[in-house]
Amino acid sequence: MSDVDNSIKETMVILAPLKKSDEIKSILLEKKLYRQSLKPRRFSDKLAMPIIDDYGNIFDELCNLFPEFSSEFEISRENLEKNKLSISPAKLMKEKIKIWLQDNNFQTNELLKKIPSKWELLGNLALLPSSSFMDDEWQDVLSKCKSRQIDNLWKSVCQSLKVEKLGRQQPISKDIIRSSQVEMLYGDEGWVELIDHGVHFGFDATKVMYSSGNVTERHRIGNIEMTGEVVVDAFAGIGYYTLPMLVRSKARHVHACEINPNSINALIWGAEKNCVEDRITIHEGDNKLSLPKLEGIADRCHLGLLPSSEGAWFDALKCLKKEGGWIHIHMNVPEENINSWTEETVSKLEEMAKLINKNWRFTVSNLEKVKWYAPYIRHVVLDIEIR
Repeated sequence: MSDVDNSIKETMVILAPLKKSDEIKSILLEKKLYRQSLKPRRFSDKLAMPIIDDYGNIFDELCNLFPEFSSEFEISRENLEKNKLSISPAKLMKEKIKIWLQDNNFQTNELLKKIPSKWELLGNLALLPSSSFMDDEWQDVLSKCKSRQIDNLWKSVCQSLKVEKLGRQQPISKDIIRSSQVEMLYGDEGWVELIDHGVHFGFDATKVMYSSGNVTERHRIGNIEMTGEVVVDAFAGIGYYTLPMLVRSKARHVHACEINPNSINALIWGAEKNCVEDRITIHEGDNKLSLPKLEGIADRCHLGLLPSSEGAWFDALKCLKKEGGWIHIHMNVPEENINSWTEETVSKLEEMAKLINKNWRFTVSNLEKVKWYAPYIRHVVLDIEIR
């Protein structure tokens, strides 16, 4: 007889301060690094959280996100208890859809092979990929169903994902305000509320976009000390970076430029929910008109537009105080061109500074690779100090 305890498993873990464990677990889950089949284990004032062996550069990312706790993080191997057997959301979805198909007298095998295996969670809303249930076989099934039957299908998906609303992603509109085109499948409206790293966000997912893939960059910006600073956010959206700069970075005031009325409504809601409405000024409309009115007031400018924010560089430089400041430039850049793009960007900014008679020195402080935007294309953020 074997004496091996099958309820214990050795695994890679990240040890983190207890007080930050909830936030860190959320990040690990977001990045699909957390092993939910195992229970975390407490060691004094730290928590050992199970992670997959291929954990990438998460250690460095956490140290950057929580610099005050960087000396307390540790990667090691520990023995952790297995969680009691539980069915994953994907398996539960498959089981519930199988029951729905059988109840409605449809064949199951081929259809079950074509259900979604991934989704995005936004508060109480789950967003399925744009191809979900759109193939010919599923469309044929749905065309034979009454509205009540289809509602029951979507309700089953919601139950398996533990959400109240269900939507299907659509490509972001190519209009000037980059409107969301989410199709709601279940639930009366697309309004969702969520908390990310202590910051409240609220928005209508059918009208504005929200990128979960930018979570680490939002956290990084929120970790930058901005006490006493006036900041210009040239592309504020729903407050993706505006709100973290106010809530976590403690910026004295943020001038938020935004053209999309739906994003502005969400930004107003977020400012009030986070109790920072007295430290934000929202400039509605095209920032080609609003940025020139902010000349010489800013300690820092944030340019968070993709695929390129270059159209706002010159006006952003003019927003800085005469002694200079900081500028954060978002851009989609081919991986092989990142170094040359960085040099070219600094050269362009230097030429722009000459046009406004500023003898500034531009120093690259950091280049952050946020995520892959497409094959071989990186979303990067360039932090430049200007003095």
